[in-house]
Amino acid sequence: MGDPEAGLYGWPTIWEAKPHMALFQQETFGPTINLVKVNGIDEAIDVANRVDYGLSSAIYTNHREWAYAFKHNIQAGMTSINNSTTGAEAHVPFGGVKGSGNGTRESGIWVLESYTYWQAVNDDISGKLQLAQMDTDYIAPKSAFDVNALTA
Repeated sequence: MGDPEAGLYGWPTIWEAKPHMALFQQETFGPTINLVKVNGIDEAIDVANRVDYGLSSAIYTNHREWAYAFKHNIQAGMTSINNSTTGAEAHVPFGGVKGSGNGTRESGIWVLESYTYWQAVNDDISGKLQLAQMDTDYIAPKSAFDVNALTA
């Protein structure tokens, strides 16, 4: 369907990437994987958060403290632990942070807030002024009340 001469195409490839490389910083759609060598979970999270995107993230580990650190510190709209980042579930929020997505959380009940403009409207067609949200007549004020009479 497409013109192969009009785009960049490549074979499935594993790249050894570094954070300063364009390959690391830009979203690459294709059969590629970027591998970045790091020293430990803290550096892994730091390096992962250096990109301008944050749609989805995943960690595979049996180390529960690493999983906890990852889920609390990764900058992504969706995070998987010992599971893939593919697919979306209709009952959970879908969307990214930073340069990923449009700032909303689609799917589930969150979609209501994303696509709804809430407005309260009060429309009275009686033609009369409403006081304290009740149709009432004006009352003439009573005479002044003597507060000192209460203490006598």
